[in-house]
Amino acid sequence: MTFFRPERRDVIVSGAGTYNPFENPSTPLSSVGLDAALGAQGDSGQTVTLETAMTVPTVFRCIALLSTVVAGCNIQQYRKRDQTYIDNPLFDPANESMTYTQYELWELLTAHIASAGDGFVYKKRDDFDRIIDLKPITPSLVSVEIDRESGHKIFLVKRLNEDGSVDQDAKPQTFTSWEVMHVPGFGFDGLRGLSPIAWHQQTIGTAIAADKLAARFYSSGSQLGGIVKVKAPLRSQAQADGIKARWAENNAGVANAGNVAVLDAETDFQSVTIPPEQLQFLESRRWQTTEIARMFGIPPHLVGDVEKSTSWGTGIEQQNVGFVSYTVSSYTNRIQQRVTREVVQTRGHYAEFNLDHLLRGTTQERFLAYVSSAVGPWMTRNEVRVLENRKPLENPEYDELLPPAGIGPVDDNGDPAQGQPSTQEDPSTSKDNGDES
Repeated sequence: MTFFRPERRDVIVSGAGTYNPFENPSTPLSSVGLDAALGAQGDSGQTVTLETAMTVPTVFRCIALLSTVVAGCNIQQYRKRDQTYIDNPLFDPANESMTYTQYELWELLTAHIASAGDGFVYKKRDDFDRIIDLKPITPSLVSVEIDRESGHKIFLVKRLNEDGSVDQDAKPQTFTSWEVMHVPGFGFDGLRGLSPIAWHQQTIGTAIAADKLAARFYSSGSQLGGIVKVKAPLRSQAQADGIKARWAENNAGVANAGNVAVLDAETDFQSVTIPPEQLQFLESRRWQTTEIARMFGIPPHLVGDVEKSTSWGTGIEQQNVGFVSYTVSSYTNRIQQRVTREVVQTRGHYAEFNLDHLLRGTTQERFLAYVSSAVGPWMTRNEVRVLENRKPLENPEYDELLPPAGIGPVDDNGDPAQGQPSTQEDPSTSKDNGDES
């Protein structure tokens, strides 16, 4: 694999001296927000940024769910010729030389893709140009351009001060694909992916506005809101304020919710409070949940919306399978293909996430599948034990393929072994072949 490799690597220089944000452990790149990239207002009147969007529970849950599900699937390196597992230190959770654990690395990268539409990873190399560490870069720090001379992508990374703030006056640092791995999300136009939060700011802004409206409504805590009518003329505004203050003292606030109001003969109360059902708070919340879950491609029941779900049992199970097949795989496929190209770099080798545990059925279903597969023959009994995290048995017979019922011994390809006659009955030698001699 050939990458556009710079002749020299730029060094970030700040007022305090030479400084590289990739090497500063006190300033995690994930701490920088996406406000500059995503901040915008829609018809809801709410400014939608990553930080404000994450205050909506459904948005938070969707991004967290996608990130943790992908991070929970181990990525491994294989040799294509025989699908043999290859030990790669970069994919070893116990590798202490890496800044992030495997879970943290892929969780953060997936969160970047799900929120900003792009994921960027800095590939730290040693003196022999071998990759020794992978560090996610916050997407808001990166601008992507095409180098006019080479035609390859270049990445302009904003410089950071030692306190972690962006140095707006400094010239961005330039990297190429030799140093930065770019994993674009959906809608990739050759430079950047589409940010779900930026493109759906209207829906998210409406959810934020509804939350604020509900908070303001309930903050008053008054279940008797309305108009107090006094039949006798009031002499002054102070007298009206006094009546209002006494009413609020006795009836307003959470502590007085549900109290009984006692009025004299000269006073009347007219309720003007619109009940929450009429304000459609609950209906708007359900609509927000459904829309945001649809935006991220997540079944509503996975974000807690089970009210309209009548497909329990097999239906829910199939929705989970669909979530893995159509949503999770869209993230794992794009990541593993980019990792194969830019991190593995060995011809004939590839990286792949293991999604098996996401598709595992119940214990009974798995055991029935193992029984049918172990006599398939396409899986040995020791291979079945490994799948259940059990130690393989030392008896060599458990590493051999078993023939299907009625078939003699088989070779490694599952075909009848040479020199071994099949035990299947030949119709031509059957005692009852239709002749009546």
